[in-house]
Amino acid sequence: MTEEKDPKVEALAEVRAASEAHAAARAAETRAREAHQAAIVAALKLDLGPSVISTVSSYDRVNIDRIRKAAKLPPKRAATVQKIPKDE
Repeated sequence: MTEEKDPKVEALAEVRAASEAHAAARAAETRAREAHQAAIVAALKLDLGPSVISTVSSYDRVNIDRIRKAAKLPPKRAATVQKIPKDE
């Protein structure tokens, strides 16, 4: 006599397995993103600019600049725009 498995139990087991696989993939993605951002910070510390880094990265210049700011690194070049003081 063969035992038939309950389709609901099997479905829940599939959901649980897929959920665990998804959690593992998200953890791997987080580790990869952190490694990518650490490599960008290392390149910025070597005085490579965001435009150059963006040619080999999946991040654009704007995101690379955000990473630079989060790492508290100075900009590659000084600001060229000056604020005009308000007359009082």
